[in-house]
Order: sequence, then structure tokens, then C-alpha cells
Amino acid sequence: MADYLIPRFQWNSLSYLTSRAGRTSTVDLNAFMESESLTRNHFMIVCALDEFGPMSQNDLASHSNLNRGHLVAYLDELAERKILERSVDLADRRRNIITLTAMGKKFTARATAAALSSEAEVFGALDAQQQEMLRSLLQIVAQSDGEAR
Repeated sequence: MADYLIPRFQWNSLSYLTSRAGRTSTVDLNAFMESESLTRNHFMIVCALDEFGPMSQNDLASHSNLNRGHLVAYLDELAERKILERSVDLADRRRNIITLTAMGKKFTARATAAALSSEAEVFGALDAQQQEMLRSLLQIVAQSDGEAR
């Protein structure tokens, strides 16, 4: 009998293993977002606003890697919950500037804490140096696939 519980292919598959780690390392974030009736796409939006500050909807679509056509619906939901606000860009009145509210900053902090909690649990099997090496390697893969930092 084999000493592993899943087929050898999956045990040796980078795609399977990274997908599994990604799925298990976002359990707390997913639970938090579901409790707020929101998704991880909403989380991407608030993280982009938290890190890069107020920006136009076009810039936000780029920074959050979301389809511009879908972005408006996500923004509507977040604005409804007072997590963000839209204001007219004084430099170009045709554009809106999207800004996190004080409530949005608190929401982002809670969501980020949930994300970090699961990640720490899953990747706690690795020491800090191993975690940094894994992060660096995955960032290389993401960059080769068109993701930029």
C-alpha cells in the first residue's frame, strides 16, 4: 500500500499543490467575505484602494486586475455599504475618483487580518526563509504570466 493518500500525479503536480495551498490559505478570508455577502473581487478592490489611495475607476480596474465592465457592479455594492465613495474628479469632471471611507479602512483591516490568519496557518509549516523563497518563486511565475508589481 502507498504511503500517500492522493494519486502520485497530484502529489507531484505543482498546479495541484499550489491550487490546494491557495484554497486552504484563503479559508478565513472567504468566510469573512461571505459573512459580509461580498467576494474576493471586492477584497481586491479595497486592497488596491488601501495601498494606492484614491484613483479613477480605470486605474482601479488595472490595479485590481478586474474587468472594467464588472467593476461598476462591485463598486456599487461597496458604496452601498459605505466602504467606499465616488466623487467627481475636479481635473476631469467626466471621471469619478474612488476613495475608501473610514469604515472601508476598518473593513479592509479586518479582511486582511482574516487573509493573514489562514495564510499563517497553512504556511506555518515553512520557516520564514522558506516562505520568502516560495513567495519569490511564485512571484516569478506571476510576472511571466503578465502580472506586474
